[in-house]
Amino acid sequence: MPEAEIAKAVQLLDLMLEFFADDGHWTRGSYNDGNGGHCLVGALLHLSRMHRLPAAPAIGLLQDAMPRPGLPLVHFNDTRCGSVAELRSVILKARRLAHDDVERERAAAAANLAARPDREKRAAAEPFVPKRLAA
Repeated sequence: MPEAEIAKAVQLLDLMLEFFADDGHWTRGSYNDGNGGHCLVGALLHLSRMHRLPAAPAIGLLQDAMPRPGLPLVHFNDTRCGSVAELRSVILKARRLAHDDVERERAAAAANLAARPDREKRAAAEPFVPKRLAA
């Protein structure tokens, strides 16, 4: 995932943490309970629209943060999540994964730069041999 996408995903995850700081904003069984409460996916979609941030990168990070690989976000919210504190811990884990992705991307870019030969260094290392011009 490109660093710009990761930054937007982190921004959305931060908004979700802020939203779920109030325990009364969490609900189960529906995306929106009509009283300001949202489930994990409902809040993500709501905040994504509200702040014009792409939802897909944050969804991917949340999927990777699930306690069991492949656990759907809605199923986690409605049946597996025991509290809003647990919900926030998954969002925090997704945020850490985003940070890890950025670090991996930077390390890969640095490795690519190091592996790419610098033309000026190569030219300096090669001895200068003048070519004879034909008369």
